[in-house]
Amino acid sequence: MQIDEMDATALDYFSKLRPGKKGEIAINAGIYKGHYPTYVDDVTPDSVAMAHPIMKGALLPAYRDMNFTLTLEDGGALYVFDMSVRRVETQSGSPTLWASINGLPKRIQRRQFLRMSCLWDILVFHLENEAARPMSTSWLSAKAVDISLGGYRFVAGRSLVGDSIFELGDSMLVRFELASAEQMQTGRITRVTRKGDILEVGVGFDALPASVEKKLFEYIRQQEILSKDSDDDKR
Repeated sequence: MQIDEMDATALDYFSKLRPGKKGEIAINAGIYKGHYPTYVDDVTPDSVAMAHPIMKGALLPAYRDMNFTLTLEDGGALYVFDMSVRRVETQSGSPTLWASINGLPKRIQRRQFLRMSCLWDILVFHLENEAARPMSTSWLSAKAVDISLGGYRFVAGRSLVGDSIFELGDSMLVRFELASAEQMQTGRITRVTRKGDILEVGVGFDALPASVEKKLFEYIRQQEILSKDSDDDKR
């Protein structure tokens, strides 16, 4: 996944902010840190009106100049807008949050994936092996060492893998936890490397449901922000 800041001629972002477009607000710091669904209500040359996000059944407190990001999906890509609160309107109809856009948006291409290092405990199931030996194949405990919207890479010891043969193109099933919920996704092996007693396998997802893709993108985005903050602190 590659995140590119686009110039005005390359990205007509007002078309992405059309009224009725659903999106998600992300607050990355403070006591209201979290992700909140919303939709675009109106657009002017310098600001955007959106449905006021809800937190625990009440309006999310929003003060002037509070920074957040708005993520929208359009045409096979995600668009991320850095924004600041301008005002809140609650007098008539549904409560509306008005915000200004800070600089150019970022476009995240689904087929160009940023990999983020991780250390996730996962379970994998080798579907091709199960077809050949249905009585001996079982879920294997492994460690995911990086992940992206395109797939993941895991390592496992030979003592766990046994005599299973992993080949390019083989189908894999993986179980992992994301946003406090268990996910189960299929994929195909894209790379196999053996380093001593350690097996390293790269797997590309077949297709991620939109809800899972969004949660995974949020995780990767948060980790990227934390990584940048850590690098800034070291300077």
